[in-house]
Amino acid sequence: MAIYSNSAFRGVFKPIKKQGTQVEPNYLFGNYDFDTADYEFAISNVALTSNVATLNVTLTGGGGGGGAIGQIFPLPQVGAKAGVRGLPSAVSFFNVDPITLTGVSLTSGAGTVTYALTHANQASTPAAGKLVAWPYEQPDLVALNTASAPLALSFMPDEADNSRCLFAEAVWSGTLPSAATVSLQTANVDDDSRYITVGTINTIAASAVTQAGAQFNFLMGKFIRAKVTAMTGGDGTTGLVCTVFI
Repeated sequence: MAIYSNSAFRGVFKPIKKQGTQVEPNYLFGNYDFDTADYEFAISNVALTSNVATLNVTLTGGGGGGGAIGQIFPLPQVGAKAGVRGLPSAVSFFNVDPITLTGVSLTSGAGTVTYALTHANQASTPAAGKLVAWPYEQPDLVALNTASAPLALSFMPDEADNSRCLFAEAVWSGTLPSAATVSLQTANVDDDSRYITVGTINTIAASAVTQAGAQFNFLMGKFIRAKVTAMTGGDGTTGLVCTVFI
């Protein structure tokens, strides 16, 4: 999703999505392209220096998508979840699942990826195996009073219908604030001044919490959004992913 805009130019600057009821969650902050298949790589060489593993890889499958986030990432991103399998016994300690990619340097689908691995150094060694990397969940950079683009709730006329209930989750990344609150807000009319806070999704105290969630029952507003209603600390790398699911 995008950051909230109070512009009067609705069609251009005010994207509104209707709440979906599919298996995938709805994103308020951040985004994830569920149309992108897991990236598959053939490994040809491995090396380890100072607890950093380097694999020489060639893309063999996966990728595509791009529609859910408005841009295409044809190759995996730093921070993506990945796994390594199939390397021979002499270098089997490289077979780790899962890992987090700490470096990606690829041209036309070939190059190197790196990840943290605690082990004695290993000289560059030819070895065949497989690397799988997930598409990366992209956070939105946020600050105090940053609000997400709204989501239009979908529900039936029956007030007891469970589609008025949802679970919201927030995950921070980058430099954590020393204190912060992420709130769920609702409104009948999508205008910044009309939104009211109905509850707290996530609270950080002393940079201690990176992920938390909350359940909200029988919401009555037509539009919902997430907003950073309190924040101390953080910097230009402070990111937030916030999802909702009914």
